[in-house]
Amino acid sequence: MRRWLRMKTRLGLLAALLLTPTAVAAKPAKGPAWEESDKLPAVQNRLYRVEHEFQVGLGVLPVDAFSKGFTLGGGYAWHITDLWAVELRAAYLLNFKTALRDKLENNFGEPPSKFAEIRLYGEVSALFKPIYGKLSLLNKTLVYGEIYLSASAIVARLNGGSATDDEPQGKGDRLGFGGAPGFGLRGYLNRYLSLRFDFRYLLLYSRGEGHYPLALTLNLAITTRSDL
Repeated sequence: MRRWLRMKTRLGLLAALLLTPTAVAAKPAKGPAWEESDKLPAVQNRLYRVEHEFQVGLGVLPVDAFSKGFTLGGGYAWHITDLWAVELRAAYLLNFKTALRDKLENNFGEPPSKFAEIRLYGEVSALFKPIYGKLSLLNKTLVYGEIYLSASAIVARLNGGSATDDEPQGKGDRLGFGGAPGFGLRGYLNRYLSLRFDFRYLLLYSRGEGHYPLALTLNLAITTRSDL
């Protein structure tokens, strides 16, 4: 009996010695390295990185009560980095009278020259692109895009405007100057093509009169890649 107890005790000690290192090794190490890695964001490299961009677009100026403008335009942008770009754009406008303006001209004898219209404009813009990402479309396709902010300096050719004692027939052809804050959305179609939607609020001043149309533009952009 004593011999059996001694053997059992020795086997228990041997088992404890064999299992203890394994348990210690299996225990995950904790420390600053694990804690810091848990705080790192999961950020992927951009699939689309552009440098030069050429664009053509159609747009509308929808909020003027007396005329609605449709734009034909184009531009060029240089993407200096992934976050910043500078852009040159120009647009020609086709203006159409509203029903309210028709009534004022036909029923109250208001001359067409008293209603201000934008004929064309050009802008120099700075773009800041803080948001880039991808979305799943119907769980089948990944759609890549970005959201950007814009700040522009604008020069425009205007015609007509409110009559004054010095200008009873309106202000005629003239230049207007101002700025335009806005934002935009871009969706990439492939490596070299993308669609842009731009929302800009034009703040134009000329001969003491302000003109504040909203411009909505859809552009097709052709881009060159900066990582090739």
